[in-house]
Amino acid sequence: MSKVKTAISIQEELLDEMDSIARKACMPRSNLFEKAIKDFLERQRNRYILQQLNAVYSKSPTAEEKKLLKVISAQNKKIAEGEW
Repeated sequence: MSKVKTAISIQEELLDEMDSIARKACMPRSNLFEKAIKDFLERQRNRYILQQLNAVYSKSPTAEEKKLLKVISAQNKKIAEGEW
């Protein structure tokens, strides 16, 4: 994957802290920024997926879905009792 140079403005204290962490981890500052951005983006994707799942599972089943669940439940009971 190709790399692109960019310029950003951040608080000096934040940069100092990142530089300290980068030195302790023996990694270039750019790598630390990359890792931080990747982690942030992954959290954003996970948050979006969680919101989508919560939206799907927060809905009550429709009348048709309830009927289907009863049929499936009855079939599972027969299978479990060896009557299938």
